[in-house]
Amino acid sequence: MTLPTATRLGPYEILSPLGAGGMGEVYRARDTRLGRDVAVKVLAHHLSSSAEVRSRFEREARTVSSLNHPNICTLHDVGREGDTDFLVMELVEGETLANRLAKGPLPTAEVLRLGAQIADALDRAHRAGVIHRDLKPGNVMLARSGAKLMDFGLARAVGLGGPASSGVSFAMTQSPTMAQPLTTEGTIVGTFQYMSPEQLEGKEADARSDLWALGCVLYEMATGKRAFEGATQASLISSIMRDEPRPISQVSPLSPPGLERLVHQCLAKDPDDRWQSAGDVRRELEWIRSSSSQSGAVPAVARRPARIPSWAGLAIVATIGVAGWVLALGPWRDRGSSSPLVRFDIASPPDMVMAAPAETDISPDGRMLVFVAGDSLGNSHLYLRPLDVPDARRLPGTDQAALPFWSPDGRRIGFFADGKLKRIALDGSPPTVICDAPDARGGAWSPSQTIVFAPNNQGGLFQVPAGGGTPKPLTQLDAGRRDRGHRYPQFLPDGRHFLFVAIGQSEDVTTFAGSLDGGKLVEVCRAGSMGRFAPPNHLVFLDSGVNSRQRRVLAQRFDPGSRRVEGEPQLVLDRVNATNFGYANLAPDAAGTLVVQHWGDPHSRLIWRDRQGRNVGVVAEDVASIGGSMSPDWRQMALAGPTGQDLYLRDMASGATRRVTFENQDIGNTVWSPDGRSIAFSRLFGARGWEARVKSLDSGQDSSLFAEQGLFNFAQAWSQDGQWLVVLRVDSTSAADLWKVPMKGGGHAEVYQRTRGRELNASLSPDARWIAYLVLEDEKRVIYVNTFPTPGIPIQVAFDDPVGMTWSRRGDVMGVANSKGELYSVQVSTAHGFQQGPSTRLFAIGRNESLIDVEPGGQRFLVALIKDVAALTHLEVVLNWQALLDKR
Repeated sequence: MTLPTATRLGPYEILSPLGAGGMGEVYRARDTRLGRDVAVKVLAHHLSSSAEVRSRFEREARTVSSLNHPNICTLHDVGREGDTDFLVMELVEGETLANRLAKGPLPTAEVLRLGAQIADALDRAHRAGVIHRDLKPGNVMLARSGAKLMDFGLARAVGLGGPASSGVSFAMTQSPTMAQPLTTEGTIVGTFQYMSPEQLEGKEADARSDLWALGCVLYEMATGKRAFEGATQASLISSIMRDEPRPISQVSPLSPPGLERLVHQCLAKDPDDRWQSAGDVRRELEWIRSSSSQSGAVPAVARRPARIPSWAGLAIVATIGVAGWVLALGPWRDRGSSSPLVRFDIASPPDMVMAAPAETDISPDGRMLVFVAGDSLGNSHLYLRPLDVPDARRLPGTDQAALPFWSPDGRRIGFFADGKLKRIALDGSPPTVICDAPDARGGAWSPSQTIVFAPNNQGGLFQVPAGGGTPKPLTQLDAGRRDRGHRYPQFLPDGRHFLFVAIGQSEDVTTFAGSLDGGKLVEVCRAGSMGRFAPPNHLVFLDSGVNSRQRRVLAQRFDPGSRRVEGEPQLVLDRVNATNFGYANLAPDAAGTLVVQHWGDPHSRLIWRDRQGRNVGVVAEDVASIGGSMSPDWRQMALAGPTGQDLYLRDMASGATRRVTFENQDIGNTVWSPDGRSIAFSRLFGARGWEARVKSLDSGQDSSLFAEQGLFNFAQAWSQDGQWLVVLRVDSTSAADLWKVPMKGGGHAEVYQRTRGRELNASLSPDARWIAYLVLEDEKRVIYVNTFPTPGIPIQVAFDDPVGMTWSRRGDVMGVANSKGELYSVQVSTAHGFQQGPSTRLFAIGRNESLIDVEPGGQRFLVALIKDVAALTHLEVVLNWQALLDKR
């Protein structure tokens, strides 16, 4: 029944419809006696036709009308006009929480504020003996004064929330909500969504059922996602009864851990395991809110720990003491000249290792770090870590991410992945592609919503709107300086000028200042890395280039207005680490925090695993490396030295190690010649980049294999006939292609094949007639097989998410690994063209392991087990770092 305008229900004149729900229709009306607008809810006829329901409805309505609370929508009156039953409620101007959540999750501060108001309203009602029974976002109005709960206590009165014996099946009704009409299917799901397990079982609901619903609402407010989902009514009920919701920290990484603990307890399946009063929930939310407002995040120490053994008391006190120091001295505190110097370390997240470098950046408010960490399989992600909480959380949707940088408001992060510049909001929503960035080298986000970035490893900087668009050139290389690339921009306080580094022909690099308005570049300083602006008046940089093992952090006074340095550099820290040309691997902020990275010398244990992954023997207890390659006769292993520099050979029988190069430069990608008398490898020649070299073990010399232009040249595979070496080359346009280098009879290196994707690695078949290569194509990794040395039509190998592959010694099997570390044996045949057979899963490589090689018979796998993952690398955080200058 729809009431026309001007209809009178007692003293109430209908003005306009507002919506409809399971209890009936809702109208805006005028109270002609008091001259105020109200909301009139007309009870549906199928409910009002029952005298028992009407009586019960009126009785409970009188109880609800006595609830005087600022966060409960007031029930003014209950009446009957002819055969129409109605109730009169306070008219709340605003929107429902359901409508607000359709736009995305709420900021944490709002979740805590509104959640505490809802909990307080529930507490008031529960003390009066009133249970809501249908708490959900559609029954919460958001007004200027805060949250207002609707339809309080009325669900049971009309049979919507009571036990099965109440006479009305809740599964066939709509909830009593002032909301827009919904489909029956959608409404059923919406009704079930917030019901506790005991309600779904037909048991009597009590106050703890409301706390379950509150947990669901808080989860949705924090994440923008529903705690429980189901494609059908049955699957949704099953999920509520059996499943646990996805952790809030995974969906919304910036949510405080205290909120996750609170919601988890609200959603305990057994009511006895939940919070037992809404008042406790309110107090907990207020405590989390208070802690967050003081420190920007929630301390890891729980407010009400469970029963704790007496022996643990001292440890807890010590933990609180450390947290107190961090809270008191953290970067959010106003610092004076008397602030003390504080230094502490941050370890890698569990089962992960910080990247080298970790590419750390500090949020604009100084409270949060973002950094890159990955596993031994090459899977990397962005992690968020509050400075005052020891929990690092992975940011979903950031697979293979690199070089993150914050938006000025601290609510989004820009990063690079899959050859794209992307941005991601910290509300759990997926990343958005901004533009192409084939081989990026850093970005910065201005207050004017312009991103300056280096799309390639060589070339100038570009600018692009943060919302997306076509990138435009911003800086040009200077041929007179022999520039090769501009990298790692950082905006200065005015939001228009920025710093960046120009790499050239030497390990020393030059920091320049540029402007979004164009104009002449200003040379700022020359050092071993870019100068990072450390407010208010310093640059921090490294004293030496990429091949130095003893890099130091220096600071020099800097005027951001004139963009000039003053005085002499001063020592800040010794023995820090960084890689890549011009990259400082330093993160300073405006509050005096400085983050640097250290890494140690890796050690591993070499073991044999069989085809089921079982440990079947120890090859070496301690090897000062985590990778290498085996000689054709399996008597020697080629590996980098303990510090990653120079080439070493390890005798597998005696364990003796000898050094075969002496240039003190980083090496990588070792590949043996088929006769075992030479090794191809890549060497880092400072600003010249990675060159492919060959070392004859019969003489003391090594020579360049591949002198073509390009910063990155990596040896990949040596054909069994000794004729060809395959090299992966990344050129000045950031195209990554495979080249073939003749190793006999002279000739010149030439590109094997140019593809639209980026080649990642390659392996030759034993007869050198076929090549398999991994390509990043359309943001996915795929394996192709093609003829060699002359390419034909590539054939894609049917395999999901590969990260590497190799041919067996007989050429009838291809070993392939996926991003989960699972190894597969793929049957292949090349007798009549390439043909792929069945795949067999072997075993999964552990996160702290790396596969060295496969025994010629294919029955055993040589694996390097990293002995101390935690010792590989860590971050050092220095609060009030400028105090170090006073100590020199």
